[in-house]
Amino acid sequence: MKPYRQYVKPQYRRARLIKTAAAFVLAILFVLWLRRLGRDEEEDMLNERLQKLYDLSSQKVVYDEGIHAAAVDERPKKGKTRHHFYSSSTGQCEPYKEYSQEFHEPASGGPLDLPFQRPPEKCRTFKSQAVEVLIDDMKQRIKNPDLARLFENALPNTLDTTILYHTKSDPELNAYPQSFVVTGDIHAEWLRDAARQLSVYQKLTAHDEDLKDLIRGALNTQSSYILVSPYCNAFHPPPGSGIKKGETAMDKVVPLPQWRYVFECKWEVDSLASFLTLTNEYYEVTKDASIFNKLWINAMTNLLTVLRRESIPSFDENGNVQPIYYTFQRNTNIGTETLPLAGSGNPVNFDIGLIRSAFRPSDDACIYQFFIPGNAHMATELKKIVTTLLDAKDKIPSEFLEKVSKIIEKSGQFAQTITDAIYEHAVIDHPTWGKVFAYEIDGYGGAVFMDDANIPSLLALPDLGFLDEDDPIYQNTRKMILSKKGNPYYLVGPHFKGIGGPHIGIHNAWPMSLMLQIRTTEDDDEIIEMLDLIMTTTAHLGLIHESIHVNYPGGKKYTRPWFSWANSEFGKTILDLAERKPHLIFKDQYKNQPYKIENMKLVEKRDKA
Repeated sequence: MKPYRQYVKPQYRRARLIKTAAAFVLAILFVLWLRRLGRDEEEDMLNERLQKLYDLSSQKVVYDEGIHAAAVDERPKKGKTRHHFYSSSTGQCEPYKEYSQEFHEPASGGPLDLPFQRPPEKCRTFKSQAVEVLIDDMKQRIKNPDLARLFENALPNTLDTTILYHTKSDPELNAYPQSFVVTGDIHAEWLRDAARQLSVYQKLTAHDEDLKDLIRGALNTQSSYILVSPYCNAFHPPPGSGIKKGETAMDKVVPLPQWRYVFECKWEVDSLASFLTLTNEYYEVTKDASIFNKLWINAMTNLLTVLRRESIPSFDENGNVQPIYYTFQRNTNIGTETLPLAGSGNPVNFDIGLIRSAFRPSDDACIYQFFIPGNAHMATELKKIVTTLLDAKDKIPSEFLEKVSKIIEKSGQFAQTITDAIYEHAVIDHPTWGKVFAYEIDGYGGAVFMDDANIPSLLALPDLGFLDEDDPIYQNTRKMILSKKGNPYYLVGPHFKGIGGPHIGIHNAWPMSLMLQIRTTEDDDEIIEMLDLIMTTTAHLGLIHESIHVNYPGGKKYTRPWFSWANSEFGKTILDLAERKPHLIFKDQYKNQPYKIENMKLVEKRDKA
């Protein structure tokens, strides 16, 4: 007897093949349809791809990537001399992650005897004449040699170690300048971190054309990233840069990121606010309207589209589920690294006026997605961008003026709506502390009372420009978040104290929080105490670390030996004191002379020398 398959007619077999192929095509179409859920009429603009970001091939020496948590149990070993740091035979520089954990001469000569941690000139990733003059000038004025050394190491750390790629503009190629700024030991650029890292140099752009070009390049690169994937927080090096990408996992994200460019895609409202910070700070000093080019205009259009989408609540007033534009899911056993409800996050109420944020600036998931410090940051920068664009309007090409007018109008509306919503819904009458700002709310009455060290934070609200330092609600909030009873992440140990956060854990406070504490008080005793804590907890390494275990002396157990954001914040803090409280840090002959960068002719001073 013949096998059954020999009795099946050929046309039946062909029909089965056709049906199978059709089912496969339908399955693909169904998947594509699912990916389009949540899109609207502005999707084409939001997902606009750069046909060609930049066609460049220059190579750059790069440092090792990866996260490193160090526990130092004794004084750091003495490293190679500065002369041997650079190997002329190989043309390579020692990875700064290793270099930063070694003691390098000359020592500061103060009680702490802090090392010199700048890489030699041949290995520095960017050089600024104005920064060098500023460092020399401040070293002459600062009375404590350990503080002077810590400032000398920290202020230029971003320029010395994290500018892995920079190109100047080329009119012949119609190319914009670009700058790629990594965080330090993680081989990617966070929009927020890069803006904060560069912020300390903004006032110096009036004195240094190279520095000005660097920040202009950073704006163009961030604009490109926001064009490609505006919901994302961290990015790979620009195509054509020749820089090796850092390793990362591809999470399940809607809208689908362009993983070729994206390192991580957590929606954090402060990422886009930080792009505006970078813009506003640059224009305020330089009045250079060339940054408002096609890249920036389209990136800003994307930014406003995202804000509109993320201002939509979970349900309308009739209880109908509203479109969900962003979801994030990660295969993890860490609760703060993914979002509930199929990646959409916990619901938020309608008729509130705030912007949803899936994640905090620490990259931890929000409990309630109306993240107040991030909304305050965004409102402040939107208000500033209106002023910036009105001032620059006459210098912007006419082809962009219609879009600029719409940007001004929408930015002003968002700024006012968000500000009103914060005071209406996020000011809570606390039974212990009185009227305070909540850290997060959901609009249903749910509120989180805490603060995290990462900026934007509740502690940083005056520093961001959202309100005045003497605002009574802020003062109540400040007392709450700087207390063990009021803030679960205010950590106190026998050797260190400060605000931490869930990202590292309940034993580690961040020096960054002490810097914001300094910048938001007029109390000299408080400032001196915080400065002393910062200086004495670098593990004798003379750099600012991400976080410090509060129970270990001298900061000997810490995370991230190479974290440039914190070093830039320290430089900014010392410059703030130099202008606001010179008597606390300067020698007697300078203690009554406020130090203002904008009033100094730094480059001319070096030329004469």
